[in-house]
Amino acid sequence: MRILIAGAGIAGLAAALALARKGHEVQLIEQAAALEEVGAGLQLGPNAMRVLDALGVGGAVAAAGQVPAAITMRDGRSAREILKIPLGDAARRRWGAAYMTAHRADLVAILADALKRAQPGSLRTGVMLTTLDNRPDRVAVTTQTGETLAADLLIGADGIRSVVRRQLFGEDAARFTGHVAWRALIRVDKADPVAPPAGVGAWIGPRRHAVTYRIRPDLVNLVAVTEQADWREEGWNLPGDIDRLRAEFAGWGTISRLLDRVEAPLRWGLHDRKPMRAWHRDRTVLIGDACHPMLPFLAQGAAMGIEDGFALAQLLPPDGADAEPALTRFFALRQPRTARVQAMARSNGVDFHEGNPLANLAMRLPLGRAAAVRPDAVLARWDWLYGGGPLASASGKLA
Repeated sequence: MRILIAGAGIAGLAAALALARKGHEVQLIEQAAALEEVGAGLQLGPNAMRVLDALGVGGAVAAAGQVPAAITMRDGRSAREILKIPLGDAARRRWGAAYMTAHRADLVAILADALKRAQPGSLRTGVMLTTLDNRPDRVAVTTQTGETLAADLLIGADGIRSVVRRQLFGEDAARFTGHVAWRALIRVDKADPVAPPAGVGAWIGPRRHAVTYRIRPDLVNLVAVTEQADWREEGWNLPGDIDRLRAEFAGWGTISRLLDRVEAPLRWGLHDRKPMRAWHRDRTVLIGDACHPMLPFLAQGAAMGIEDGFALAQLLPPDGADAEPALTRFFALRQPRTARVQAMARSNGVDFHEGNPLANLAMRLPLGRAAAVRPDAVLARWDWLYGGGPLASASGKLA
């Protein structure tokens, strides 16, 4: 098949690589002039790492990233440990792959390099899609320069503000969640007193929380989330007021010390959408944030996009004769799983900002509060997610 993909983020790159390895002719277009870093750190659960292994890039991602020993939830002010989820060897044994943290730019570069080797010349930057001619037997797009690109299938991987989605299904404004995320990278060394404890740390308190983890041995990713009544500004990388951010987390020990090292944080308003009733029409299909935007409170946005791209490549026929059954099956398999992840991420966003979140979080675990001190019970809660795969249904079982 001749397949056109709009959007060279993580989902688009993963889809392009998976499809190229299946023998399809892929053209990946990106409106930005170059593949630049957007965001900073990301977490890749074992479900994502298994797909990256299958795509032949898992080793490169593991070499570039870090393997946290645990996710530890702490009270933001006292640093008292509330809940610990063991990772490291425990994740490998239970879910068949490591849990990784990495720099987003490193993952993008690894995927882009693998695509270049698999199908040279398939990535074009500085190309903006403007109009779409979508028919039952073919699809064509027009770019901002007037160029027409025709294909057997168009994949919209162009994010939460997807042009492809808007042309398929009309305008559908994303909902502001009331949360604003701030991010910064802080350079540290092993003996640095400012460095947070090893692993992924979730620091929680009333109406705010923060997450810390290393993405390189000397680089800590900090994401701090606060609440705000409304959000009218455009963009994901807006400059933030460091004095305001420090005031929000005054008295938070580790987080306060890290913020003392930050000069220019970036911020963005967190938006999401309700699960869609359809992801495709005729010869065009959506993947990733274009159809199921993820709040960051479950750290699965990149993983779900990676799963989407791989699943679609496995389901599509080898030629362009009849893609409709494959697209219908793709939606039926993927939508329940991604909707469940969306719902849990929203729920976590509420729980993290409760005054005393321990009861809410622990009671959702198997065996109630006792699960907080039983590692196997804690891990069992995540089997459906980390043990599931790109063709998994909502139950987590492979289809």
